Amino acid sequence: MRRGEHPDREIQLITVAEREFELFKYKMLSKSRKRIFDDCGRIRFYSCIYEYLMYVDDIKKEHIEVCLRYDRPIAELYRVYQDHEHLRYDRWEDIEDLLDVLVHEQEGYRGPGDHTS
Repeated sequence: MRRGEHPDREIQLITVAEREFELFKYKMLSKSRKRIFDDCGRIRFYSCIYEYLMYVDDIKKEHIEVCLRYDRPIAELYRVYQDHEHLRYDRWEDIEDLLDVLVHEQEGYRGPGDHTS
């Protein structure tokens, strides 16, 4: 990853996502093999979103800002995914659609720099 090339807010999002993903992995791996198997879709979702946040070249500012409104942005995106059956996460373009929905869900979202919850 090229952390030196990322703006401060993007670095902050990457840090939050890394922390959330590591905690998710820890909690998931402490479960029974059956439960892990049953949660394979959720594991794949978290892994895809994490990979996107780590390696995409240019995250839109509004996506960064809306994600930083949450302590667990990947979990919030998972909620959006479950609430909207038509959304996907297999390709980076699909993840951008998920992020767009999250932006549009935010009541009173005013753009970058607005951090009210």
